[in-house]
Amino acid sequence: MTLKAVLFDLDGTLVDSVPGIHQAVDQVLQARQGRTCTVEDVRRWVGNGPRVLMQRALGEDSSEADQRAALVDFEAAYAETVFNGQLYPGVTEGLTRLRAAGLQLACLTNKPWPFTQPILHHLGLADFFATVICGDQVDQPKPHPESLALACERLVVSIEETVMVGDSINDLAPAQALNMPRVAVTYGYHQGEDLTRFQPDLMADDFTDVVSFALQRQHQ
Repeated sequence: MTLKAVLFDLDGTLVDSVPGIHQAVDQVLQARQGRTCTVEDVRRWVGNGPRVLMQRALGEDSSEADQRAALVDFEAAYAETVFNGQLYPGVTEGLTRLRAAGLQLACLTNKPWPFTQPILHHLGLADFFATVICGDQVDQPKPHPESLALACERLVVSIEETVMVGDSINDLAPAQALNMPRVAVTYGYHQGEDLTRFQPDLMADDFTDVVSFALQRQHQ
């Protein structure tokens, strides 16, 4: 079926946001546990929203009370470091081509809206998306398919007319559950998962591959 819409994950797909997240997490760990973490640690921990991020950072032995308190500290710290990320190569040019071709674009992220909105504006992405759905705007964030189904509803397109583009299980598993076409990017934050098990229509090594795939599907 002809492609009409492309749904994009944010962190690890459009934006390498780990540098800013790492600074905030490291600040929390130093204050609360007297230890530090590496950028690579944070790359493994991100993907399921800030609450799960802090659970992973604090460790399995941390209490729920500690996690809640650390989350408050993290959100305060991240507000100061949220802009310390950068777009992956080709993203702005690629989104421009897709929108010019008449495709509808959406951003689906587990990042809360208070962080997502300023990042999109800061990086010049906000105007590309017909809709943005954040983790704090749905009852069940990714990897539940609620965000994907809601995006199709808002864009007035069918599952078959849509493709989900992402870097992790959180993006590919819900697309697979809906039988939605899906593209896995080989960069980003995989959390050690073999993304081929989600049977993506394409394994994209860079954003140019994503754009080429979408434009080809649009004219099938």
